[in-house]
Amino acid sequence: MSALALKGPYWVTTRQHRRALWWSLALAAVAVAVLAASRWWSDSAVDALRAAGCTADNPDSSCFQAQRDYVDDQWFARHLVEYTAMGMLVLPILLGAFVAGPMLARELESGTYRLAWTQSVSPARWLAAKISVPAALVLAVVPLLSLVFYWSWSTGPVDDFPTYWYEPTMFVSFGIVPVAHALLGLALGTVVGVLARRTVVAMGVATVVIGVALAVLSRLRDGLWPIRTLTGDGLSAEGHAWPLGRGMLTASGERVLWEDCFAAQPNAVERCMTDRGGVTGFLDIHPASHYWPLQLVETGICLALAALAALAAFRVLRARHP
Repeated sequence: MSALALKGPYWVTTRQHRRALWWSLALAAVAVAVLAASRWWSDSAVDALRAAGCTADNPDSSCFQAQRDYVDDQWFARHLVEYTAMGMLVLPILLGAFVAGPMLARELESGTYRLAWTQSVSPARWLAAKISVPAALVLAVVPLLSLVFYWSWSTGPVDDFPTYWYEPTMFVSFGIVPVAHALLGLALGTVVGVLARRTVVAMGVATVVIGVALAVLSRLRDGLWPIRTLTGDGLSAEGHAWPLGRGMLTASGERVLWEDCFAAQPNAVERCMTDRGGVTGFLDIHPASHYWPLQLVETGICLALAALAALAAFRVLRARHP
């Protein structure tokens, strides 16, 4: 993003907060480097195992050390991906609490906003510039991070060292949800900054508000799309499906949940279910084909909330400074 190509309040915003913007780009570059290193490390482990003339399941004792090195390297590569996924999970909090919130609260606290408003810049246009600059950065960088993450995560022996698409850290690390979460974090940080008008307070409150919002979304995620129920005996969540609930159905269709029977009789779950009238097993799942519907619905919710938060920030600023 070149400040020279920007005009008016957008140039001023980029100039004033260039340090935070550069730090954001630097952290994104580090994430890309870590993901690239994970992919390289995984591919190198595969090549080394092949060079030794071994496979991961070769029973020959001469392959023991090569297999051990292979497993160690693959787990290291997976851990790099998992650490990056944790960073993607907290990215909206970082953007809201350390970029959007302080960016507004600091100027409202110090009073420097008055200088901009005396230069034929309305409060609405000033706030729009403050939101647009980090939002443009998000739209430029986060999709790239999402693509690189998927490239690193989806390659290599994923079935031997699995992490699944429905895990909380993985679901928010690729696809379109990361962008929606980042924009939501910016919008919530913006409205908190306008309301708090104190830098430290804005950072603390934004952290809590965005953290709660992300926790609620994670909690409600499995209900964003109709669940598929399988019935029969010996059911398992195959094809990378997301298992949600398991138990038995009675003759009347009532559900006897596995966890309820486990709490009552940990060593005799099946007998507990049968004693309660269960006649056939059931398994609730989200198959892998539900990935994109879940992504789209959650993205829509995040964008709607972000729009409402941004509108609230504009109205608060307009009410205080008509």
